[in-house]
Amino acid sequence: MLDIQEFRARVQESRESSSHHWEASRKLMNQESLSTLLPTLIQSVQEASLVPSLQRSLIEVIQQFGQPIKTQQMKQTLKELTGLPPSKAIRALLVWGVLAVGEKDERVVEDLSLEDVERCLREGSNPYDLLLHTPTPSLLDIGAGDLTFEQELVDQYVPQLRSQNITLRLHAFDRLMPGSQVGGVYHKNPDHEGYLKSFPTEELNFLFWGGMDIERFGQTKGALPRYTMCTCHAPANPTFAYEPSRVESSLILKHLQTTRGHFHQSRFKGESVLEVSHHDRILTFPPWKFNVVGPLALLELMGHRSQVGVISAIDDEVFWELLSQILADDQFRPRNKLFNKNNIPEIFGRVYKKLSSLAIGERVDLSKIAELRDPMPFATTPQKQSFRLRYVDIRRGAFQEGTPSSFTAKQFSHMKEESTPWWIIFILDV
Repeated sequence: MLDIQEFRARVQESRESSSHHWEASRKLMNQESLSTLLPTLIQSVQEASLVPSLQRSLIEVIQQFGQPIKTQQMKQTLKELTGLPPSKAIRALLVWGVLAVGEKDERVVEDLSLEDVERCLREGSNPYDLLLHTPTPSLLDIGAGDLTFEQELVDQYVPQLRSQNITLRLHAFDRLMPGSQVGGVYHKNPDHEGYLKSFPTEELNFLFWGGMDIERFGQTKGALPRYTMCTCHAPANPTFAYEPSRVESSLILKHLQTTRGHFHQSRFKGESVLEVSHHDRILTFPPWKFNVVGPLALLELMGHRSQVGVISAIDDEVFWELLSQILADDQFRPRNKLFNKNNIPEIFGRVYKKLSSLAIGERVDLSKIAELRDPMPFATTPQKQSFRLRYVDIRRGAFQEGTPSSFTAKQFSHMKEESTPWWIIFILDV
């Protein structure tokens, strides 16, 4: 059943994909037309798979809109349910529930079941092939960098989706502020962005937000409430390398100063930056470079906003901290103990032995090695939902043949000091 956020997204999608009906709805906002159309709209609401409280509210407010007197409470309710002013709300509902019915509704309403999603991931080697099997493919990329991954994804999948008259929704964000003097090659590439924006909207719906972090993404306008997939390539270290609920901030700070060098906030060409004294050099980074968010925050965002999470090109520090939050046993989350190459084999025991023996390109179902955490310790949602890990696939290697990959993934072969990175592909069940 659709909750209010998912329903809003469906109404918005119907409105955007049926622009001719949206324009036609202007002429239907008169009492004579509404007296005929509103009962049909109410019937559509009754037949839709909606959360009962949402269904009741929609029926009540549509009935009230059909009355001669429009109350302020009725207008406010319409806005809360649709995110639109009253008249536009009714027009959008008419497009969704009356005018566009029978056109795109059949493939828009029915998503893949979790069983189908799991089967697709287990049987296939390329997780992004899931986009070819779902009726409304969408992907959110966290930390998009120069948009290399986005261009490769579009080149591989849009031609196949085009033949089915299906639109790919591809949204991405990155912490780097556009125009910043720091960040180098990890800024969005104007050529990649121009290429992505050149596609017709019926083939590709592309949006990019710069200067955006995961803490603020929940308030972003234009984002979908839920995506088919959510990706994060080369999750930032130290941002996701230490879990604040496991390790005190003072210990993390001391560790960073010892291993990375002393650092302080400064300014460069009028811009706030972080200066790091590393050996005999002064390195300049974005001001948030050493802000620690932790892997739970990343997993939570991906779990709340998608059916499938794909985290690739994960370095060793981030990988084992992520894994500690995924596994059930508390032994994997020792309080105030930082992971390092010496203690990881002892802490993770059999799990470490099995995973470290994986060759590049190999994969394993994590639940076959150790029990998965159930439920995940995410913040309580408004719907009081709990999340459990349905399936977790661990893979070894920076990238896989035939699979779209990020700019950073392509650099691992040149990084002599870096160990072979990891993949974590997971399905969260509500």
